[in-house]
Amino acid sequence: MPGTVLLGHVASLFPGAAPIDNGSADSAPAEKGAYVLLMHFGTPPVFAHKRATVTLARGWYAYSGSAYGPGGMRARLRRHFRREKKPHWHVDRLTVLAQPLHALTLAGGSECTIAGRLAAAGGFEPALPGFGSSDCAACPSHLLKWRG
Repeated sequence: MPGTVLLGHVASLFPGAAPIDNGSADSAPAEKGAYVLLMHFGTPPVFAHKRATVTLARGWYAYSGSAYGPGGMRARLRRHFRREKKPHWHVDRLTVLAQPLHALTLAGGSECTIAGRLAAAGGFEPALPGFGSSDCAACPSHLLKWRG
């Protein structure tokens, strides 16, 4: 499935959300909120996670995150879309491997709400237990794999 089609599908689940197509973070709103990254891996990504080497299946993934710090969603997405960066968050190890990378922003949104709605809508399933949700008691993972 092309990324723009999947981005449109995910956007239909979140009325009022702003799609950021193909990594152009400059068009993202500077307000605080939550976002979903849509990442494609043509080959299985291999990365370090919690002192282990993890290999995911090739395909499309959705990661839900929040941006309530300085610069809001625009600043966070600019970081995610950069190829060169020192890993700070777990997802940094994936964003440098993904091609293409799309996003959807939700002003004032919640990463847990995003992950829950994606899982409930069907098509997505938890990809890696605890990924991005180590401080969340409700979500099994904030990284979901597209089954479609």
